[in-house]
Amino acid sequence: MTDTTIHVHEYLLRSGVSLNAASVRRVFAGALICVNGGYGCVHPWPEFGDAPVEEQLRLLSQGVTTPVTAMALRCAEIDGAARRAGVSLFEGLEIPRSHYSWSFAADTEAQMERVLAEGWPAVKAKGFANHIETSRFLEACARRFEQQKVRLRVDFNGVLNQQAFEKFIESLPEPVSRALDFVEDPFPYDAAAWEAMRQQWGVKLALDKGWKDGTQGFDAVVVKPARRDWRLVAQTHPQHPLVLTSAMDHALGQMFAAYEAAVAQSEGQALDFCGLCTEHLFEKDEFFERVTSHGGHLSADRSGGGLGFGEILEALPWRRL
Repeated sequence: MTDTTIHVHEYLLRSGVSLNAASVRRVFAGALICVNGGYGCVHPWPEFGDAPVEEQLRLLSQGVTTPVTAMALRCAEIDGAARRAGVSLFEGLEIPRSHYSWSFAADTEAQMERVLAEGWPAVKAKGFANHIETSRFLEACARRFEQQKVRLRVDFNGVLNQQAFEKFIESLPEPVSRALDFVEDPFPYDAAAWEAMRQQWGVKLALDKGWKDGTQGFDAVVVKPARRDWRLVAQTHPQHPLVLTSAMDHALGQMFAAYEAAVAQSEGQALDFCGLCTEHLFEKDEFFERVTSHGGHLSADRSGGGLGFGEILEALPWRRL
């Protein structure tokens, strides 16, 4: 890292319910950084081993980076170059299509109507340790979306064990089995056990945690550009499509994930439906107000160039790190 001055703005995001099976939080602390007129997002998830944002910033002030702050600095560098050139980072790029990230805080019927009316290609929901509850939810979706052939995805964040996952798969009614696109991180990655599940049950699995050591037993790899460079993941797993997603973070971080997904697509990287449309999972703020998704198509904000939100970012109270 250079000696360049870093300014920070700390924020809190709020959701109606917990956002994944590994977390019970509804308030999420993060920080925006500004370096040479470019902006990045530091949004750690302590549930998955990240240091809290206060520690992230303390280390950064000492010139020590973590995977989260290293990517935030990279984002700020790319963003700043585009702003200085007066261009949007999305110029000439197309943001890949995304699945609908289900919110258990919002009305069920309203969300189902939205998925159908806007033609979303897939729905992704968090899986619960009580997998029977998840089965019931998926069954309701499968029956409602059957004619439109909306695909179903579920992410357990590794909270099940192999036996519980087998019971979950065995319990799924036929409409759900037909509609099931993949299950992400059903239980902690074990190559032989995952492959056995695929062979025995014919279920597709997606790998997020444990991707570095992944050898077999999965059909796609989930990547959050806010946490790691998708190119490294693609090099590690050249035979698998990537599912690029936001880190369920600030709107600026969401736009960075969308930019990286757009670049990946433009470079010919094999992508499955992404998970970039997460703005509706949080209480609205002046940033999320500018982010819209329709049928899986995320619209980028272009104000000020770079990743957008120009005048909002400039008006924030910043402090020197």
